[in-house]
Amino acid sequence: MALSRRAICIKVKKRGLVIIVLSLIVMINMLDHNGTISLRFVITGIICFPGKYLPVNFEQIKNSECPNYKGESLLKIQLKTDPSQQLWDGFNIEKLKSLKDFVTEDRMKNGIILNTLDSAFLPCINATYRRLMKHLIVVFNDVAKKYNVTYFLHAGSLIGSYRHHGMIPWDDDVDISVYEYHKSRLKAAFSNLPNTYKFIVTNYRWKLVYRYMPPIREGIVWSYPFLDILFFGLSSQSVYDYETPLIQCGLRYNICDVFPLVERPFWDLWLPAPRRADIIINASYANIDDLCVSLSYSHATEERIARRFTVPCDTLREYYPFVERTSINETMKVEQLKFKNSVVHTIVVKN
Repeated sequence: MALSRRAICIKVKKRGLVIIVLSLIVMINMLDHNGTISLRFVITGIICFPGKYLPVNFEQIKNSECPNYKGESLLKIQLKTDPSQQLWDGFNIEKLKSLKDFVTEDRMKNGIILNTLDSAFLPCINATYRRLMKHLIVVFNDVAKKYNVTYFLHAGSLIGSYRHHGMIPWDDDVDISVYEYHKSRLKAAFSNLPNTYKFIVTNYRWKLVYRYMPPIREGIVWSYPFLDILFFGLSSQSVYDYETPLIQCGLRYNICDVFPLVERPFWDLWLPAPRRADIIINASYANIDDLCVSLSYSHATEERIARRFTVPCDTLREYYPFVERTSINETMKVEQLKFKNSVVHTIVVKN
C-alpha cells in the first residue's frame, strides 16, 4: 500500500533525527579527552542500555544475581614460575619460514607489506621492556587492590592468560578493563603515589606510562611501554564495553560470565579475570586454541602493520608455551602450561 505524503514526511523526519543523533554521538566521542563520564556515555546508555546505572555491590552479584556460581574458579596448586624468563634463547628464525605452508588468512592493509611471515610471530619486546611492562602491571594491581578499583584482564591479554598463562608471546601491550564508575577513584589513588607514573587520557581509554620516558614519536604524547586501560559499564544483567563503536551499541556480556571475578595466571602474577574467560573470548575471537593471529598494529611505534597472518597454533608450540586442558570430572579441569615436552606449571580450574 502506498504511503501518504504525510506518512512519507514523518518517516523522513524520523530518519533525519536518527542521523542527527548518531552524528552528535560521533562528535562527542571525538571531543571526549578529559577522562570524565561524558555525555557520550549518557546517550549510549539511553539508546543501548535503558536503565539506571549505580555503584554495584559485587558481592550481591555473587550471592543474588548468579545463584549457580560454584565458588573460586581457579585453585593455585603449584608454585607459579615465569615462562618468559626461560624462552627464546637461540630463537631460530629460519625454522619459522616453514609457516608459509600453513597460512590460513592473509590480509593486506594500505597496500604496503611491513611485516613478513618470517618475523610476524617473533617476540615483539625484549627482556628490558618486559620488566618495565610487568612493573606497571604490579603497580596498577597493588593500587587497585588497596583502593578497591575493579578491573580485569581484557582482549589480547585475556587470550594470553587463557592460552599462554601470560602475554601472547608475539604481543606488545597489556589490556585491562576498569569499571567506569571507578575512574575518579583510580585517578585519586595514583595521585598519592610517587611522581613516577602518569595517565594519558584519550577518547575512550587511558594509558598508564612512565612519566619521564620520552614519547614514542612526534605526534604521539605517550611513551612505551604502557598499560592500556579500557572501561566497562554495567546494566542490570550485562557488562558492556565502551570501546566498541557506539552504532553497534557496545559489546555486551552476561554479567554472570564476568562476575564474580577470579584470578588467572599472567607470567608469575595472579590477576583478575572474567569468571568464564572462554565465553568472553569466544564472543570476540574465533578458534583461539587452534589458530594464532599475528599483530595488526604495533603499539611500540603506534603504526599499523600492513599484513596480518593466521597459522595453526601447533606450528608455534616448538617456540612458545601453550596451555593444555584436561577434564578431571564434570566440574574440574587441569590447566598445564607446556613448553615443548616439559610442564612449566599446573593449575586446577573449577567450572
